[in-house]
Amino acid sequence: MTTFTHANLPTIDGLTVTLDNGVAVLAFDRPHRRNALHRPLLDGLAQLVDAATAADDVRVLLLTGRGGAFCAGGDLDALKGMEGESADTARARMRREFSTSTRLVQSPKPTIAAIEGAAVGAGAALALACDVRLGSPSAFFAAPFVSMALVPDFGASWLLAEAAGAARAKEIAMTGRRVGAEEALRIGLLHHVVDDPDATAWETAVALAAAPGDAVRGTKALVAGSVTRTLEDQIECEIDAQVRAVASPSFAAHRAAWARTVRRD
Repeated sequence: MTTFTHANLPTIDGLTVTLDNGVAVLAFDRPHRRNALHRPLLDGLAQLVDAATAADDVRVLLLTGRGGAFCAGGDLDALKGMEGESADTARARMRREFSTSTRLVQSPKPTIAAIEGAAVGAGAALALACDVRLGSPSAFFAAPFVSMALVPDFGASWLLAEAAGAARAKEIAMTGRRVGAEEALRIGLLHHVVDDPDATAWETAVALAAAPGDAVRGTKALVAGSVTRTLEDQIECEIDAQVRAVASPSFAAHRAAWARTVRRD
């Protein structure tokens, strides 16, 4: 059995990691820099996401930020020297760092982002890579790459378009403007605006962790794959998944509990 609590997890400067009730909380913790990403954080984040995904005692991943910000993107002061890298070195480094977004999207386990304040640049991408995004009224997204003569990274160009549509994503990314909480909710960057996103995210995570795990993971996989399938192909995938679900011991137990609930109602 692979466990998260006893795994050989790295200690990462700027990231607090806890596990409770099956929920692994990865909290950006550099409040003096609005939780901007520096090299130790970038080097270890993908490894921690992999460890949480593989661990049997983790059922949900929750990303958040301490000190009133989610993540202000890359810490440019701490990442100096990139200009002198060779093209091959830069590509290898970027593949390693940017893969955190891919790992979150492809994790079979549900992922939740609790967003207060800034979700900017790479921080916006990491938030958008999560399945459920809850923001406070102070939350905002921005992709200000163009202002630094850069292009979107960490998958932000894909993730923005996936959440808000390509036309709106181009406008947000090319202008680099702030998208406040209410607009983010309206266009799909946020799913809910709540007064305390950490508390609401925790309640959501605990509920998901207590739900039948195979059904939660199967639902995530079905919906994620639907965008590349025809309706007919999607229904075939649903049939295959449902046949496996009906044959599982979990279905029999939960069906009986559901029937008791319906009778009480």
